[in-house]
Amino acid sequence: MTGALPSGRIVEVIAGVLGCDQGQVQVATALYELPGFDSVALVEILGRLEDALGAEIPAEWIVPEAFTSVDALAGLLDAAAGVASGAGDRP
Repeated sequence: MTGALPSGRIVEVIAGVLGCDQGQVQVATALYELPGFDSVALVEILGRLEDALGAEIPAEWIVPEAFTSVDALAGLLDAAAGVASGAGDRP
């Protein structure tokens, strides 16, 4: 998937924060079920992704459904980038 951030970059950030293999992230049935994924990790992951994106994700968009897969998270980031540029709306 290509978009605001490549999925490979998203996987890299998640794996880096959680200290796990990138393959684990890619095959996870839900990102929030990965070992070490908690509220502190979530804040760190989102902070790094927002920095890379150059846009802030509105707090009300941060829901469990956004963390079911890398593609779901990429969609959230794409929407945030679109809103930041004035070209999009809530996912």
